[in-house]
Formats: sequence, structure tokens, C-alpha cells
Amino acid sequence: MTRRASSRSSKRRNDPGRPTVVVVGAGIVGLAHAWAAAKRGCKVTVLERDVRARGASVRNFGMVWPIGQPNGLNHRTALASRLLWLEFLGDSQIWHQESGSLHLAYREDELSVLQDFAKHSQSVGYEC
Repeated sequence: MTRRASSRSSKRRNDPGRPTVVVVGAGIVGLAHAWAAAKRGCKVTVLERDVRARGASVRNFGMVWPIGQPNGLNHRTALASRLLWLEFLGDSQIWHQESGSLHLAYREDELSVLQDFAKHSQSVGYEC
């Protein structure tokens, strides 16, 4: 699908003083960098060698999983990244589905960890 730019955005896109960014790779990391640069007003070109997704973004199925980060700065950064990802999905109108996650315990020690997490989950922003 091709979208036509308005004359105003077309003029901005052709501004010779506007910084140009070239991103190699249209996976999640490449698209995230391209989107961030475009939001900052840069002219962005994305280069991709394949017709469809094949790399790490496919192997991870677009999963954003902040729960895997330890509480503190890493966890807050992961949650902030998730919010940016949701904003990107809304801006680009790409289909997505928030589904949560399911964790299974096979041993008593694993069950103990899950129970402890469930007990403290609301304090770090999760509903269990």
C-alpha cells in the first residue's frame, strides 16, 4: 500500500538541511531506529535484503517481554521500551495482539518462584 504525502510533509521530506539516516535491516531493531529517527525529523531510508522477515525478529515472533528483567532500572527501561513499541504499532497501524504470558512450574522450587512473583506482582505493575 502506498500513501501519498501531503505537500507540507513532502516539502519537509525534501529539505536539504534535514539530516538523513540510512538503516540497514528492517527487523525490529532496524525499524525501531528508523521510527525514532523519523520522529526526530530525519529523512529515513530502510534497506532490507529479503522480501519477507527471516531473521531474529521472526524467531522471537515480535515478543516484547519485560517480565524477564530484574526489578529496578532494567525493568523500568523494559516497560518504557514496551510503551514505545505500542506507540509504534499504533502509528504504523501494524496488526498486533497483547496476550500476556503463561508460566508453568514443573518442580517445587519453580512453583515457589511463581508464587513469590504473584504475591509481589502488583508492586511492579503486573496483574496475576
